[in-house]
Amino acid sequence: MEINIRPGVASDAAFAAPLILSAAESLLTAIFGHDKNKTAMGYLTHSWELGGGQYGFKNHWVAEKDNTVLGLVTAWHSKLGAAFDRATLDSITSYFTLDEAIQVVMRNQTVAVNLTPPGNTELMIGHLAVATEGQRQGVGRKLVQTMFEQAKVLKKRHLVLDVEVSNIAAIRFYQSQGFIEDSVNKGFIRFSREAL
Repeated sequence: MEINIRPGVASDAAFAAPLILSAAESLLTAIFGHDKNKTAMGYLTHSWELGGGQYGFKNHWVAEKDNTVLGLVTAWHSKLGAAFDRATLDSITSYFTLDEAIQVVMRNQTVAVNLTPPGNTELMIGHLAVATEGQRQGVGRKLVQTMFEQAKVLKKRHLVLDVEVSNIAAIRFYQSQGFIEDSVNKGFIRFSREAL
């Protein structure tokens, strides 16, 4: 059966949350889980089901084969605006206590200061992850292709993404997809590729 790419839906949470976590496990666990995967997983599931913001289903695409989710991806761009940021903050404050939410936001800001948001002509790929059973089947490639199509719809000239320098498998994958290293900033490599 063929790999199908479709928008995420709330009921994908059981598959999506572990995939998002796997895309940057140490980073997301440090931010949302107080170094505990269970807390990070709980938050990511909650956020996915709410729908909006950085971890919600409304801004993700999933790859499925035989009705099984095998991968996912999201993309950020300059037109998402304040509503997107507000939905992300709402997902944090509705899951964590007030004191915990403040700590989460502070830990997130510590990481965010090292990452450059996408410019007006860029679409930024995030959370690209493929389940073990979907690897080496073209799932990742098909998700990247979907982001190229999305870039064209939004009239973005470049696809960009950040990868932790320690994530050798991801670096090799993006290089195989034609992305080139643009810069290195505090443990992250910014990759770029023309979209149009």
